[in-house]
Amino acid sequence: MSGTSADAIDAVLLRTDGVVPPQVLAHTVIPYPMEIRQHVLSLYEPAAEELDRMGRLDHELGRLFAQAALEVIRRGGLTPEQVQVIGSHGQTVRHRPPHFTLQIGNPFVIAATTGITTVANFRPADMARQGEGAPLTPLFHQALFAQPGKRVAVVNLGGIANLTALPADPLEPLLAGDTGPANTLLDLLAELTSHGAETHDRDGAQAARGTVDSRALEWLLSDPFFNRPFPKSTGRELFGLPFLHRFLQIFPQLSQADSFATLCELTVVSVAMACRKLLAPAPHQVVLCGGGVKNRHLASRLQLALSESEIVDSAALGVDVDTLEAQAFAWFAVRTLRDLPSSLPGAT
Repeated sequence: MSGTSADAIDAVLLRTDGVVPPQVLAHTVIPYPMEIRQHVLSLYEPAAEELDRMGRLDHELGRLFAQAALEVIRRGGLTPEQVQVIGSHGQTVRHRPPHFTLQIGNPFVIAATTGITTVANFRPADMARQGEGAPLTPLFHQALFAQPGKRVAVVNLGGIANLTALPADPLEPLLAGDTGPANTLLDLLAELTSHGAETHDRDGAQAARGTVDSRALEWLLSDPFFNRPFPKSTGRELFGLPFLHRFLQIFPQLSQADSFATLCELTVVSVAMACRKLLAPAPHQVVLCGGGVKNRHLASRLQLALSESEIVDSAALGVDVDTLEAQAFAWFAVRTLRDLPSSLPGAT
């Protein structure tokens, strides 16, 4: 799969029955060529000839995903004939629940190139059953991280942050949903202020130098999304470049570091509020995953906001931070072949 940051393809080779946690045999990360990344980013906003551009990119990404699959199979010491199924999440270019969601990376090209049965379009399948199409990973989070007797929050800090709330009583249904932006606005601000030289605030260094502006933070949190009930989902359609430009226009007095600090705090506060709401009074444990785990300032601020919770990253529990979501969609592909669900009503 590739996430909303559109920086690379994550590929994993698993042995799994689609029920218990999988055994990871190999993994690889293949960066997008810069031209491909720019083509993906250009589709995030409506523009001329986007249908034709999307069609061409859909085919090209299918070819790249197929190459990533073949490469990870090679790294695992297997041949394509030994692999039963490929699960491809694809590259999200639009997510507008409840109307539609769109992931590209043509699965027919993947199947034709690799000769392997390919399962895709997980999100539209969920939306056809009145789901939001996101987040889908909570079912996988439950298999990996549920601990009877403990309230566990699994927080994925991707472009958008999402939370899986695993109750202490295993008979109670889980709840989940997107909590708001994680890396998206910070990454966009890094690109904007560096004129494209930087794609993110490395280690949260700029945010750590700044001061949170309480008035700006209040404005950010006033967006109606944050008061919507769970389950809920969002994307760059809401928290994207136009949103960032409005923020910068309304608060032009903020220094660059203060802007980073305030946007980082938006993620911290929205995640902490959701954790307390869904796992009152607070989770016993918070498991962090996704690229935002590498933002040290963000992780330390979360620990302060949830001081009574134990905060760990998924790697400390034996699950690789970088490949967790790719693992999930391989796991879901096997579940699909076994006629088992890939999503839960409490999550979507």
